[in-house]
Amino acid sequence: MSLEERLRPLDAIFRAERVGYAIIGAFAVAAWGEVRGTRDLDILTEASGIARIADALERSGYSVEVRTGDADDPITTVVRAQSGSGDEVEQVDILAGIRGAPPGIVGRARQVALSSLTVPVASPEDMIVLKLLAGSAQDLEDARGIVRIQGNQLARATLDDLCPPPLKQALDALFTA
Repeated sequence: MSLEERLRPLDAIFRAERVGYAIIGAFAVAAWGEVRGTRDLDILTEASGIARIADALERSGYSVEVRTGDADDPITTVVRAQSGSGDEVEQVDILAGIRGAPPGIVGRARQVALSSLTVPVASPEDMIVLKLLAGSAQDLEDARGIVRIQGNQLARATLDDLCPPPLKQALDALFTA
């Protein structure tokens, strides 16, 4: 199933529920940086709409699991939704609240066209900050890839404003490497 085919029913649910969202994770990295193989689909949404989205997904035939993180979990709430069966199971993680993430990611999302569907994707600046927050080797490479591809198109002042102080050194390193 193509990304567009996976996103079309999800986009319709978010629109019907009037809940904003932004694609994050590997698919957002691919929009702004370098493509890498993944089947994971990650969406960030507004915390105020997460319960409505979970209910709407269930009504639409998705299998839904809602998990609320504890004080040590960087994700406040995640809805894991699955559709299909057997080898054709498609999964999406819908996150509401990432500790340390700058506010307003959904509002700053940029519209990206996928054939006949246009969807909101977290801005390259927000994706860099999210990847620095996650901090794994793959996340840091994803952030480097966005910097390599986007280069001078990145709003460095915006990045500096969005980046939490503990990550400023890591941000600077992306631009000097």
